[in-house]
Amino acid sequence: MINFRFHIVSLTAVLLSLGIGLVLGTTFLDDATINGLKRQLDGLERDLDRAQERNDRQQDSLGAFEDETEQLEAQLGERLYAGQLPSEPVLVVSTRGVDPRWVEGVMASLDQADADVLGVWWLTDRLLLDDDSEVADLSAALDLSTDDEERLARTLSVQLADVLYAAVDVPSEGEAAASPSEPSLLAHLRESGFVEYQLPEGVDGDVVRIPPSGMRVVVVDGPEAAVPAADVMIPVLTDLTSEGPMPVVVTQPTPAVGDDVDEEPQPQLVRAIRADDELRERLSTVDNLDMVSGRAATVLALADAVPGDPTVGQYGRGDGADRLLPPRADDG
Repeated sequence: MINFRFHIVSLTAVLLSLGIGLVLGTTFLDDATINGLKRQLDGLERDLDRAQERNDRQQDSLGAFEDETEQLEAQLGERLYAGQLPSEPVLVVSTRGVDPRWVEGVMASLDQADADVLGVWWLTDRLLLDDDSEVADLSAALDLSTDDEERLARTLSVQLADVLYAAVDVPSEGEAAASPSEPSLLAHLRESGFVEYQLPEGVDGDVVRIPPSGMRVVVVDGPEAAVPAADVMIPVLTDLTSEGPMPVVVTQPTPAVGDDVDEEPQPQLVRAIRADDELRERLSTVDNLDMVSGRAATVLALADAVPGDPTVGQYGRGDGADRLLPPRADDG
């Protein structure tokens, strides 16, 4: 007969043996696993080191390319742009939210082209008319007594187009030359915060004054514009060009692409103009302002935008572009 005490001791011995075997086996397994993981980690670290070296070389190459591009743009502008717009008055129009570097770049190129850069009209987010004070202030600026947002937007478009039309028109023969001035409409819009001014560096004063005629306009658009193009700029440009082509060039950087970009981004101005059969025949556009070729195209297209007889073209690399650069005048 098996003694119960012997039975307990036997079971305990078996369990103890199993436990010792499990511990020993787990220890050996862990050591093997750890050694394998360590080898894999060492290999991964070597791969990462090589990848970092390649990345560093690419960063160095990119930095050298950017430096060369910056020098190329400056030196190319000195030779290519010089004399393209001698003393021609040019107004820059943009919208707050657009990266200021694009506007600054355009102004620098215009300066290299010897243009008379008048300054910038910055349209502000107050033109969204998304609160009662903005509606009331715009109504007062337009000398109206209405809170109808559609009527205010329509009146603003017409009046802005009228101001620009007068300034880009060709002076009549024998007409006495008048001094540049700030249109009363712009004064009211500026005082109410709907438009802000930026003058060229080194120019005294705080008011952008435009000539009575003979002016050219460059509109700088881009992502993150505080006011959608469809709200203000497209209606203004449509009204401005209702009778035919105008000396206006609309430019923007290359639209971003990638996984972090919305599938249906807000339509930008260049794309909207090119999609309109009438506007694309009446305004020049450039879709790659972020490239040297785009900045050159902007200057050359503006040189071709002669008041009274502008040459119109669509330039760049995007959909609807005709060429990378404007052709020579005798090339048609």
